[in-house]
Amino acid sequence: MNLEELNPKVYEMWRSQKELGSDFFQESKEEEIKAIEDEIGESLPEDYKDFLRKYSTVLGSMDVGAYYFKVDYKEKSFIAYLFTLVPWANLTLLAARTLRRQHIVDSKIGARVPDGLVPLTMDNQTTVLIDVRPETYGKVWYIDKIKRQTFGTPGYSWENIGFVANSFTEFLAGLDTEKNLVAKYGLPVK
Repeated sequence: MNLEELNPKVYEMWRSQKELGSDFFQESKEEEIKAIEDEIGESLPEDYKDFLRKYSTVLGSMDVGAYYFKVDYKEKSFIAYLFTLVPWANLTLLAARTLRRQHIVDSKIGARVPDGLVPLTMDNQTTVLIDVRPETYGKVWYIDKIKRQTFGTPGYSWENIGFVANSFTEFLAGLDTEKNLVAKYGLPVK
């Protein structure tokens, strides 16, 4: 993967983040990527692993502004944004452990994301998810509100998850500014 060729704006955000130092940028190690796979019991898509190995992480930068993406839900579509686009592997491992297991404080709450989806983050109770189910492997989804209830209970189901991209590479390529995506799709920003 060549991020600079794929999406120069995202590359610029990555470069800016890396220059901030270890408080904001950490390399993703092979053993951390393997730990995510062990946690989820599946292999991660190769394009995502390639990104982690080569770039590790990318945060949204207000100076560049390419942290917006289109989301299609069953009943609606809109432009979403996320500052923590792709955290380094250890942070994704924490999100997977937290959101795919029983709640640590309230034992009545089970997994808050569906089985077969890997949450990349849990910042601001929202996340991009990578699909590892065989029939939809590699697709990217989005949940705009991680609820404090078990996924699959009334009011919290697949209706709450929107489609973003057919692959992680397509997701990165599609990231753009609010202005550009609103002009392209004519959709509201949420």
